[in-house]
Amino acid sequence: MTRIGFVAAFLLIGTAAASAALPPYWQRKAEIDAITDSGDVARRLENHGPIDVIEHIGNDHYRVGGGDCTLDVFIVDDASAEPMPGPRKFKLQIGKLVCK
Repeated sequence: MTRIGFVAAFLLIGTAAASAALPPYWQRKAEIDAITDSGDVARRLENHGPIDVIEHIGNDHYRVGGGDCTLDVFIVDDASAEPMPGPRKFKLQIGKLVCK
């Protein structure tokens, strides 16, 4: 392999690895959008009012509040998705509804 070919291959590999995930702002936005679009979250909270707050608790953990209730929502990797470069493929895991 020529020197130029080696450098080009190296740059392509680096580019593919860099595009493997969204920047943190856009990843967080994708997660919040998934929560607000989730029918499961809506069904759990529907008798307690609309979503009032979505709080980022920690890595892959959100707390969704509506009325006097909260619901923990976890971001989990989508094991059914084929591994490929690009944004993280995830699903929501919904915890127990807790009301005051």
